Amino acid sequence: MVALKGDRIQPIMLNFWKNFRAVSLVLTPCLAAVTTGCGFFPPLNQCTTNCTTSTDFMYVANTSNSAASPPSIAGFSLTTTTTAATATAAATSTLSLAVTPGSAYSLGYIPSSMSINPANSFVYVASLTGGIYLYSIGTNGALTVQNNGTAVASGFIASAVAVDTTGTFLIVAGASLSTTNATVYVYSIASSTGLLTAVGNLTLKKPGASNRLSIAANDTNVFLTLGTGGTEAFTFASTTGVLTDVGNLPTLAATNADQDVTTNPSGTLAFITETGSAGVRVLTIGTNGGLTEVSGSPFAAGTGPTGVLVDSSGSYVYVTNRTSNTISGYVLAANGTLTQIAGSPFSTGTTPIDIAEDATGKYVGVVCNGGGQDLEVYSFDATTLGALDAAANATTGTDPTLPVAIAATH
Repeated sequence: MVALKGDRIQPIMLNFWKNFRAVSLVLTPCLAAVTTGCGFFPPLNQCTTNCTTSTDFMYVANTSNSAASPPSIAGFSLTTTTTAATATAAATSTLSLAVTPGSAYSLGYIPSSMSINPANSFVYVASLTGGIYLYSIGTNGALTVQNNGTAVASGFIASAVAVDTTGTFLIVAGASLSTTNATVYVYSIASSTGLLTAVGNLTLKKPGASNRLSIAANDTNVFLTLGTGGTEAFTFASTTGVLTDVGNLPTLAATNADQDVTTNPSGTLAFITETGSAGVRVLTIGTNGGLTEVSGSPFAAGTGPTGVLVDSSGSYVYVTNRTSNTISGYVLAANGTLTQIAGSPFSTGTTPIDIAEDATGKYVGVVCNGGGQDLEVYSFDATTLGALDAAANATTGTDPTLPVAIAATH
């Protein structure tokens, strides 16, 4: 069996994590094309008078496991207070975080990842102690457990979950060891209840400790990182839910490990964080789902690159560096080339492990497993496009505790 060696989490979490890599699934929103430097961010002030707008919600999966602090999901509402511009002063905009009613939501299992459906009505939570659990999302962001608190899919250890962009299918990566073949499961989703019906599963041709899984924005391709086993590519039939394994992309060196994978909004480029090379690989996606390295890849990041996010416009890429305690930010060119944003890397708390963009495209949330600031929310700088400014945070000792994954409403 393979030890985590700190790749994704702190050793103090659970001995269970020594045998399985934590995983999470990443979906990208669907936009038509990549743009660069177009001033796409919404203005901070869209009010002609002072106003307060509750924007959306973020949820954090916490792996703390003690009587005083059991495993949980912490929910947060993001509220922006805007002061309108005057003849003598520019407009100001301030973000505040507040816990959603009933948060934190205590769990009877260790969570590994989460995925929210496009309608923002359900959140699926993968469990490293077995199965998939379902929660409904209230209009105030409160979570309510469904199916009488029992798993809606069981019989396996769930590493990661993702809902496709139509809300029709849920894809699950089963946890595996480096010497065994991981299995990927597909379920159809009942739109009214969120309950699951098994469609099929696919056992990988290549063993490897499964890491993260990404469904391309056009729902035609799926990619799974396998640590030192590289990245596995699949085609996905979005009408039937059938997965087909189409090949493996090896790591750049035997000592490297692929961590996270995502795609740009148009589904033409894939981004893989890789330890060892301390960089992010950028690859073009072929018609059969195969991956071809972009010239200049890998692009340098900090040490221990883990999570990767392409913003909703397809203009910027962000990588969490768990050992450097930073976020690397890049401008994304149409040909896949990455250029560091001025001011990058941006400081975080200790061991930043996962990253998500909010529904408005104004904020990025990062969770840090080592604390310092467990949840940090950043806004986009008004002057240097793509640069990140600290906007609000939830700190150690409050909520969350030992976070491992973050999900935001769409």
